[in-house]
Formats: sequence, structure tokens, C-alpha cells
Amino acid sequence: TMAGGLHPPLELLRAWQTDAYPHGIRRDWSLVIVCAVFFPITVLSVVLRLYARFAIQRNVGLDDIFIISAILPVTGLIITIALASRIYGFDRHAWDLTPELAIASRKATMAISALYIIGTGLTKISILFFYRRMASGSVSNWFLYVVWANIIAIIAYMITFLCTLFLGCYPTNSYWNQAVPQWAATHDWHCYNEGADMLTASAISVAQDFLACGLPLLLFWKLQISMRQKIALGAIFGAGLFSCICGLVRTAYIHVVYYTTYDITWAAVPIWGWTAVEANVAIICASAPALKVF
Repeated sequence: TMAGGLHPPLELLRAWQTDAYPHGIRRDWSLVIVCAVFFPITVLSVVLRLYARFAIQRNVGLDDIFIISAILPVTGLIITIALASRIYGFDRHAWDLTPELAIASRKATMAISALYIIGTGLTKISILFFYRRMASGSVSNWFLYVVWANIIAIIAYMITFLCTLFLGCYPTNSYWNQAVPQWAATHDWHCYNEGADMLTASAISVAQDFLACGLPLLLFWKLQISMRQKIALGAIFGAGLFSCICGLVRTAYIHVVYYTTYDITWAAVPIWGWTAVEANVAIICASAPALKVF
């Protein structure tokens, strides 16, 4: 059976010190480039959206408030991913990590995980409030109940997985210190099953993505709107679907990292890439409908 995770067996740690493993290899700038391409588009889409809502239409809603609150953690997420890929250890193989870098890589992992949960959660809530705005007065009550049930489920998801992340390791510093084998072997600590938790969180997040994507089909099927608007909404739905697929791919890579390899820092880079793309595309998608005034 393939094994993997945060704790390489002793014989592997010894083998890592030999020439059997290539030392000194560094990753390129691709993760920084992904962040640098997507994030400015995200910021622009939010700025234009807020200009449209505040200045042109003058009808600011809860969906706008939530997108403002989402862009803050997503900004932190993108900066942390870019830094992690260059200076917090994710540019190299696990056998090239110093204890300091191993700890830094774990602190970065904690920050990225938290900011992802908060940023994407708030984005989904914004999208759901937008559906509520679109549907008010034109759709039966059950649709609004479904929207509210989804919002409550997302809030519960955010609270549950943030609590697990910050309270799941005792003492708290063992979340990052366990990455140093000498520390892990000589200290008393216990931690939650991180691989299982990350997989579960990612899978639930994807399910919520698909729900948020599928709801407008129910909504817009019945709406009497022009063909042009239907095409625009279809395009937004397509972008939303792309965000869902990013989440699926990300989930697959999480499985690879925690269950098939001990070279976590090297293997995690695709997760961070798909995380960055998903978080950005979700916000662009959420802001696109408001841009129709331009």
C-alpha cells in the first residue's frame, strides 16, 4: 500500500540524507505567476462591481457586503500562497527543508487553509444573497428556503473546520512543530487526522460549489428574461462550473499529498495553485452579473 503524510518513517529520513535523492532542486515561479495573473482580474471585477452598485445603480445589497468581506481573506490567501512558493519552503523537496523552513511551511499551510475556508465561504454566501436578490418576488418560497438553508450550511461548515484547524492539535504549536522529526519524537502532543479532515472539508466545499452552481438553473429556467441575459447568466454559470472543477482537482491533489507521498512541500504546490485559481474565479463569477451595466 502507498503511504504518505507528515511523518516519514525513520529509514526514509535516513535515505533522504544520502545522494539517492537529488538535492538543491528548486521550483520555478509558476505559482507566483498564477497569483499575479488571476488576482488583479479579481480585484478589478470587485472594484467595477462596487462602482456599479454604489455609483451607477445605487442599490447596494448584502451580496455586495459579503463580497467586500470575501476579498480581504482572499487577498491574504493569494499573498500567502505566493510567499509560500518562494520563501516558506514550498519551492523545494522535503529532504531539503531545514527545521526552520519545515515549521514555516506548516504555518503557511495553516494560514492558507484558514483563509481559503473564510474567503470561499463568504464568496458563496455572497452568491446566494445575489440569488435571493434576483428571485425576490418572482419565485416561490421554497427557492428562498433552499438559499437560506445553504447559507446556514456554509456558516456551519466554516465554523466547524476553522475550529478543527485551530483547536485540533494539542498543544497548538504541534500543528507546525510536528514537521520537525526530532521535536515530534521528544514531545508529548496529539493532533487530529489532518489528511481526512482536509479531504472532508474539500469534498463538502465542492458539494456546496455545485449546489450554488445548480440553483440558478432552477431559478432562471422560470424567469422571463431576454436571450441576451440568459446567455450572460449561462456564461457566469460556466465560470462557476470551472470553479467547481478547480475544487474537484484540488480535492484529488489533497489525497495525493496526504496518502501517497512524504514529500509534502513539493507535492502540495498543485493544491496551492488550484486553491488560488478557485478562490479568484469564484469572486470573478460572483461579481460578473453586476457588470452588465457597463
